Amino acid sequence: MYVVVAGAGHMGTHLVSRLVAAGHETVVIDTDRAVTERLYAEQGIVVFTGSATDVNVLDQASIKRADVAVAMTGRDADNLAFCLLARYYGVPRVLARMLNPQYQVPYRLVGATKIHSEADILVESFLTSIEYPEIGALMPVGKGDIVVFDVSVAPDSPIAGRPVADVVRREGFPRGCLFIATELASGDVQVIEGNTVIQGGSRVIMAAHRPDLPRLLGYLTSAGKKAPAGSPAEALQALGQVAFLSGVAQADLANLAGGARIETRRPGEEIYRAME
Repeated sequence: MYVVVAGAGHMGTHLVSRLVAAGHETVVIDTDRAVTERLYAEQGIVVFTGSATDVNVLDQASIKRADVAVAMTGRDADNLAFCLLARYYGVPRVLARMLNPQYQVPYRLVGATKIHSEADILVESFLTSIEYPEIGALMPVGKGDIVVFDVSVAPDSPIAGRPVADVVRREGFPRGCLFIATELASGDVQVIEGNTVIQGGSRVIMAAHRPDLPRLLGYLTSAGKKAPAGSPAEALQALGQVAFLSGVAQADLANLAGGARIETRRPGEEIYRAME
């Protein structure tokens, strides 16, 4: 696709790098010559120094042939004007970075096809990390309270080793929760069906109502019976109780536990003595 990006600040530069890496033909417009020269020198990107609200600059950037126009400047007023001009030039998809939620209606009025609220995205990410540290990523879907997320299934979870059809029929399992896919050890993604067995230590992608998350995560991440002594699962349980490891991803803990050497000591027995 041919993509015109207005604004190459911190976020704009990251977006441009991802677009180029994905093979999209990308053009950048920014008022800061130092920024445009750096992008050209480091990535060979076609750049234009000037205002993205200047029709002459937009003509130079061939905005008429753009498949997508992205407003990424640090001012809503500039993003709004760029969106309006992009629609005037007939760009079919116009995306806007919105800093102030009060601009949402104006963005709609000028024809932005997708509005990304910076505040909402950051707040949602922080809330997820605070309330549900077990979740890797969470995305709201639609206008209700449905969310799609990924989470690791504890190796000793009570649902580990059970087919999905049995799991969803368990007493107390939240209704309306949907298993979508699971990430295999090879890194491939497998679509989950009724006969798919949920493996302990695997990551699953699910959809659920947000109010059901605490109960659902209890099924997925809580321990069932105590792991066998000396097993990697026992090491994983022990590591999960270490306070300073609380923020470590489940997959990383599992890798750490897999390489651990487990030794049993009687109460009061010496474990380690420092060299004198």
